[in-house]
Amino acid sequence: VGRLWFLSDNQGGIKFRETVRVISVADDGNSSAVECNTQYHNGSKWVDCSKIICRFSSIPSISGGGDETSLSGKELSPRGGEGEGMKVSMNLDCELLVWLPLPKAATKAVTKKISSVFENVAINFFEELATN
Repeated sequence: VGRLWFLSDNQGGIKFRETVRVISVADDGNSSAVECNTQYHNGSKWVDCSKIICRFSSIPSISGGGDETSLSGKELSPRGGEGEGMKVSMNLDCELLVWLPLPKAATKAVTKKISSVFENVAINFFEELATN
């Protein structure tokens, strides 16, 4: 149970869940895709509300190494280990699966916010990998 950012304080909490699954990994290991489905409970059943497809691909580094973690935009550089000298590109596609009684611009803002939250979680995950 949580409180979503777009609900007012007096609307209470809402049950929601996310299911993340790997949908593809390239044979060479240089690209992959992850799908995240979000659902909320309307009191009687779980209802799909958004779907994010996140595509990762490795980008060879021109500089050839170093031990810095670089997070500029949607490019991630692991520190040390097998990924040293490689950057990871992350591209997100978000689809809203519920109708919102909002103007088109506001609906786009909701979609952008959902993508932004997922992107931040993915970046934090890569930062944790880089430091461990």
